Parts: sequence; structure tokens; C-alpha cells
Amino acid sequence: MIAVLALTLGVASAVWLLRPQPIQLQAATWLGEQAKPLPTFALTDHNNQAFTNDSIRDKWHLLFFGYTHCPDICPDTMQTMANMLQQIDNPQLQEKLQLVFVSVDPERDDLERMKTYVTYFHPDILSASADINEVTRLTDALGIHHRINRIGDEQDYLVEHSGALVLLTPQAHFGGVFMAPHDSGKIAHDLTALIQG
Repeated sequence: MIAVLALTLGVASAVWLLRPQPIQLQAATWLGEQAKPLPTFALTDHNNQAFTNDSIRDKWHLLFFGYTHCPDICPDTMQTMANMLQQIDNPQLQEKLQLVFVSVDPERDDLERMKTYVTYFHPDILSASADINEVTRLTDALGIHHRINRIGDEQDYLVEHSGALVLLTPQAHFGGVFMAPHDSGKIAHDLTALIQG
């Protein structure tokens, strides 16, 4: 009887110890099973290729919405993203992740300007944009605020925008968000944990 009880406790302990552990995240707000499908959208990337719902599938995507004339938040965030990518030193994990800068200022940010801007920070970062109405379709679904402030000079204006990084899953769902201020080490940790499952 004691042997049976010991065996039962041993099996129960092994099952408990071997059960999947919840992912311990340091910076991300992860939606998990509540991840939401994206609306249909159609942007163009800086290589003049379509960037759509289908482009998202089969790879994790981390999106930042900003603009190339941004004086502070954008360059700081882009540098953080580049640093984060360098901290994920596993090439197989890097292959499963795409960083994307989405311009909320398509009037001034043409494809060439965006490509020069993002590749300055890291050659593997992609950029994309479209007509502002198309961009807004995506930002509204992700809870990203942006608004152009035209005061004085029509071409020298600022754009208010959220500083969050948005994580899209390989199923083209809105899976999570990293709120500012950003820490490249914590983001690298969380992305590694999520990608590895």
C-alpha cells in the first residue's frame, strides 16, 4: 500500500514538474488566447513590395509607427529596436522575427526616404506605408494614436504618435504590445520567450 502511494505521489510530482511553465515576460503585455485578427490592410514596403495581411503570416512582426522627420522618440526607439535585434544572438530566432517601421507621415516619407532611414539603424529593419487612410485602418485596430499638427510652415510640421511597439503573431493576429519607455534587453528576452513558445 505504501509502495503504491509512493508511486502515485512520484508520478503526480513528475507530471507537475514537467507541465508547461507559463512564459515569464518582463516588458510585454501579451494577449495570448485573446489575440485579435487584423483587419484587411494594404501597405507598400520600402522595396516597393506589397505589405499586407499575407506578408505577416509565418513570421513574428514587431511594428513601430512613427515618421522620419521625428526629432526624438523615433530615432531613440529605432536605436532600441536595433540594439534589441543584436541581443537576440540566435540566427534561427532572428529568422522568425521581422522589425517594421510604419510611417504615419506618408506625405513626406516616400519609399526611398524610409529605406535610408531604417537601414541606418539596422539593415534588416523594414519600413512600410500607404495613403494615410490605409495606415489609419491598421493603427485604429491596434490602438495606435497619430495626428498631424500643422502650425505655420506647411512642410515643417510635427506628428503626434504613440511610442508603443506592437507585436503581431505568425497567424496575422495582434498579439501584444510593448509600452514606452523601452528596454532593449527586456524586449529581447520577451521576444525570445514568445518565439520559442
